[in-house]
Amino acid sequence: MRSIKRYTGRGLVGVALAFSFALTCAAETLHVAAGKTRELGSGYADRVFDELILEDNATLILSSEVKDWSLEARSAKFGRKSRIVALGVEGARGADGNSATGKPGACRNGESGGHAAHGIRGGDGASLTLRVGIAQLNSLDIDVRGGRGGDGGDGGTGQQGGVAEKCPGGDGGDGGDGGDGGDGGNGGNVRIYYSLLEESGLKTLGKRITAMTAPGQGGRAGQGGPGGEGKGGHYVNMRTLTGNRKWVPGGDDGKTGRPGKQGRLGVKGQVLVERDLNRRIDELIRQQREPRPGRQAERSQVAPSRLDIMEQRQQEILERLQRIEERLR
Repeated sequence: MRSIKRYTGRGLVGVALAFSFALTCAAETLHVAAGKTRELGSGYADRVFDELILEDNATLILSSEVKDWSLEARSAKFGRKSRIVALGVEGARGADGNSATGKPGACRNGESGGHAAHGIRGGDGASLTLRVGIAQLNSLDIDVRGGRGGDGGDGGTGQQGGVAEKCPGGDGGDGGDGGDGGDGGNGGNVRIYYSLLEESGLKTLGKRITAMTAPGQGGRAGQGGPGGEGKGGHYVNMRTLTGNRKWVPGGDDGKTGRPGKQGRLGVKGQVLVERDLNRRIDELIRQQREPRPGRQAERSQVAPSRLDIMEQRQQEILERLQRIEERLR
């Protein structure tokens, strides 16, 4: 877990223009009550809300079927320990290799055990773009860690060797190789474009928002399967130059299969937070356009001039930011 840092300067103009807030957003509210959990399906992957409310200890889970999420809200309220979760899925474990069962014929070598399957790669954490006007912010945790890779399967056991008769005993079959662990998934990227609404009472975000973008761990390597037992030698009755008995050697034990390889760690995701000044100006303009009870006459006379002033200030700010960006190039 790490605190999100605020980024300003280069690129702010482009971001503000590209993601400016629409003045006529859908009148839809997403509300998760205190201590409750709600999951959003793929139909919400790119959605604009009029209001987003996550009460204390509320959790919003984003479907893992979607890799790129974009949520926007004109007004957002985040209670204490509210969470948005879009984890990468854990990779499945590889299947174990088949063991060689049964007994081979006399003096025959045992069959080798089957090789195991590799673990499946962990899923990537979702990339989340959040554009919000913050009306309340206590604490928000965003969790887009990558999924753990699946463990490799274990190799199958080799078959035992066939019994010795007048011919030598059979060798045991070799064990199957273990599967490689799956690689861990990459951590998701988090981008937040925000404005602080007047009712929030905030001047900065501080450390109220944290993001977890750690990569998934690689899966465990599968173990090699044990080799089958070689059948031991014995004496047989047979007239020889040295006597009436002859030693018939036994077979060797099979070799243990090779272990798999540990899965690799995924790549850590990135975090970007920018204050959306263009969005805030649009919000102020929208407030000026809203009718206020008891002030219709005043609004008709004063509001147009205020709108002109706000639009002029908006243009001045954008020009200043553009000059700053040009100096940073």
